[in-house]
Amino acid sequence: MDLAHHISRLLLGGELFRAPISDNPQRVLDLGTGTGIWAMDFADEYPSAEVIGTDLSPIQPKWTPPNCTFEVDDFEAEWLYSKPFDFIHSRELEGCISDEDALFRRAFQHLKPGGYIEFQAAYPRWLSDDGTAEKAENAQSWLKTLIDGSAKFGKSLEGAIGWKEKLEKAGFVDVKQEIFKIPIGAWPKDPKLKEIGRYQIIQQIQAVESYTPRIYGTVLGWKEEEVQVYVAKVRKELKDPSIHLYAPIYVVYGRKPE
Repeated sequence: MDLAHHISRLLLGGELFRAPISDNPQRVLDLGTGTGIWAMDFADEYPSAEVIGTDLSPIQPKWTPPNCTFEVDDFEAEWLYSKPFDFIHSRELEGCISDEDALFRRAFQHLKPGGYIEFQAAYPRWLSDDGTAEKAENAQSWLKTLIDGSAKFGKSLEGAIGWKEKLEKAGFVDVKQEIFKIPIGAWPKDPKLKEIGRYQIIQQIQAVESYTPRIYGTVLGWKEEEVQVYVAKVRKELKDPSIHLYAPIYVVYGRKPE
C-alpha cells in the first residue's frame, strides 16, 4: 500500500490530491485509509487540520502525527460524526463499494458547505497507444477474470468511470474528472513515467502473485501447478519491454454548494 502511495504522489507531481481545497482545512476524512500513510502525510502538511482515517482493518501504526487519528469503521454503514468535514478523500476503493450512490450521498451530508470530496482509482483496463496490448493475451485474460469475479460478489472494479456523473447526481457541483496514464514497466521514454513504471510493475506483479492462487485455485479449482504456470505467463507479458501497457487512473473531485 505504501508503494502505491509513492506511485500516486509521483503521478500527481508530488501532491496528495487534486481538489482545490482551502489552505486551512480543519477536518479531513480519509476513507479506506489502509496503512494510513496518506492521512499521516496530510496531517504533517496541514498541522492545523484534524485528520481521521478509517478502515475495516486496524493495520495503521501506533505512532502518528498528533493531529491524525485512526478508527476501525465501515464507510458503508451509518456515519456517526457529529461535526462536518472540509475534505473527504479516498484512494483505491475500487472493488470495495457496494452502493456508490449511497456513499456519495452520505459524504455530501457530512461535508461543510464549500467542502470537497475526491476519489482516486484505477480503471481496470490495460491499454496501449501502439497496439501492443493485444500481445498480452494471458495478462488481459487474468484482468478480465478479476473484473468478472469481483462483480459476482457485488463489488465492481469498474466504478471510477461513472463517478463524475454520480457525484453530480448526489448534489456536488464543479465536478472535475482527470485521467492519468500509469505505465506498467519501464518502457516509457519520459524519465518521470519511466520511474513510475518501474514501481508500478513491482506492484502489479505482487498483485498477480497474490490474487491468482485465490481466484484460480480456490474459486476456479485449478491445481497449484497450473496456477504457477499461469502466473509465470502473466508475469512474462507484464515484464516484456516490447509490450507498452498502461492503466487509466481516474481522479474525480467535486464541491458541496455553499
